[in-house]
Formats: sequence, C-alpha cells, structure tokens
Amino acid sequence: MERAYTICMIIGIGIPLLSLILGQITNIIDGFFDGLSGMLESLHIDLNIEIGTMHLCLLPFSVQSICAGLLVFGALGKMLIHKSNQTLCMIIAVAFGYLVAIIVQTLIHKLKQIEHTTYSKEQLLLFDAKIVNTIIPGGFGSVSITTLDGITTSYPAKSVVSTEGIRQDTKVRVLYFEKNVAIVEKLEEL
Repeated sequence: MERAYTICMIIGIGIPLLSLILGQITNIIDGFFDGLSGMLESLHIDLNIEIGTMHLCLLPFSVQSICAGLLVFGALGKMLIHKSNQTLCMIIAVAFGYLVAIIVQTLIHKLKQIEHTTYSKEQLLLFDAKIVNTIIPGGFGSVSITTLDGITTSYPAKSVVSTEGIRQDTKVRVLYFEKNVAIVEKLEEL
C-alpha cells in the first residue's frame, strides 16, 4: 500500500510540474473534464451543493483538483500507514484527499465565474474623479475615476481652463475625452 501512496504523491506533483514545464497538458485534459461536466449539466444532473451563498462542487472535474486530492491522499497515507491500521489509514487518506479536491474544485469554479465589468469612456463621464498627479497650468496630470462597484481607472488629464492648475486629491468632473486624455474641471464645493 505504501507504493500506491508514493505513486499518488508522484502523480499529484508530477502532472502540474510537467504542465508548468511543457504547458498545455492540463488544458487538454481539462477540456475533456469540461465536456464531461457540460454533458452532465445538460442531463440536469446537479453536481453542486449550495450552502448559503457558497456552491460546493461534489465532483472534482479539473486536473488541478484531482492532483491536489492525490497529493494529499498519498502524503497522508504515507504518514499514517505505520501509525495505525491500514483500513483506518485508507479511510482518513481518502476522506482528506477528497475534501481537498472538492475545495480546490470549488475555488476553480468560483474563479471561472468572476466577471469583470468594463466601462466605456462615455460611461466614465457619469462618475466623479480625483486628481492623482497635480495638473500644472497648461500641462498634464492624471485623474483616477472610481465607479460604484469599486473599479478604478486612471487617465492622463488636462484642465478645461488651460491657465488653471488643479492640485492633487482635488475632486473633479470629467467633461469629455480628447483622444486618451480626460478633460476635467473642479467640482463646485457646497
């Protein structure tokens, strides 16, 4: 049994290392797993458990999660094989290996679902901005625009009044964009 644990550890380390060195190995295998997962979903077989706002993936359908599970299974089995009986050792190693594989798969699934919202320059005109680098009279500085969902974008900036400078940390409004330069004016303070 010790040989099986060692082989699982070697596979758990070897496949990610080979993929890192040679590239694209895991992409091919992950493509197979994505197809299998898509087929099960099209048959309306749900492989997730919802706990509050978190979705746990019950089947590890990625090379990374399988390798992590094999690595933990092999390492734990190898550590426990001489300290307890083989059956108990096997149960503990399988349980922890599966748990780690589920956690890694859940993280991968969560990361694949993250969406980034991008805003056009016209949409950025709706948000207030802040001067990051002071705009010198007749010159340029930079402005940072933060949207309601926390996305921050920076642009080179120029004052609408060419003789006016705007100090750092001043709140401004972007009036329009001239090529890739934001033309700004100070916000009126109440």
